[in-house]
Amino acid sequence: MDRMIHTALNTLNNLYMNRAVKSQNLSNINVPGFRRDMGTTFSSGFLTEDKRYDARIFALHEGANVFSANPGNLSETGLETDVAIRGGGFFIIQPDTGGPALSRRGDFEVSNQGELTDGAGSKILDTNLSPINIPPHRKIVVSENGDLFIEPLGEPEGTRVLAATIALTSGSEEPLHKDTDGEIRLVEGGIPGADQNVVLAQGFIENSNVNAIEELVDTLGQQRLFEINVKFIALSEQIDEGGASIMNLPR
Repeated sequence: MDRMIHTALNTLNNLYMNRAVKSQNLSNINVPGFRRDMGTTFSSGFLTEDKRYDARIFALHEGANVFSANPGNLSETGLETDVAIRGGGFFIIQPDTGGPALSRRGDFEVSNQGELTDGAGSKILDTNLSPINIPPHRKIVVSENGDLFIEPLGEPEGTRVLAATIALTSGSEEPLHKDTDGEIRLVEGGIPGADQNVVLAQGFIENSNVNAIEELVDTLGQQRLFEINVKFIALSEQIDEGGASIMNLPR
């Protein structure tokens, strides 16, 4: 069998993985702070070490769980519980499953138990990596460095009390990736230490950094590659049939 069919099938498998990544991105386009998945890069692997210039080479899938760190656009909502990060950085959160993780999702709310959570239900952590509990209040004010103040019920209007400091981290010193649960953590596991060198904006929400047009154009390009490789498989079959016919010619 001609080896072209193997290289074509390998490419089809990689294109299948690409399609899953594109679908994931498009399905999360309206999720605040979502980071676009980038697990679609390829390199070439030669079939044999002694044939460095062999035209038939494998496309190798690499870069799994890599995401785009480009910030999304900020939308002003005016809600006191909406908090966006200006520039780089992350919130430190506690998801329902797994250990602490990093997030850009800032659609916060106070749960019935008084805990500060995001739209996915993950708990927002303070600088001690403990869940933030908000006492009964009239108003919430979040400063640029993450200090969270409340106006307590029963106190004179305008009274501000520091309830907690939202844990932030620049997350830029060590490589990050999306873990098996979809949360952002260090490649080696865990999370970087908290630092407050991140600027917050209350009353704003960061949109997903997925570009729908770019994703759709890439999807069309992937479909073209799929069709080309299917034709390669059909051509391989014709080559095999032609070779078999020659071998069966009478002598």
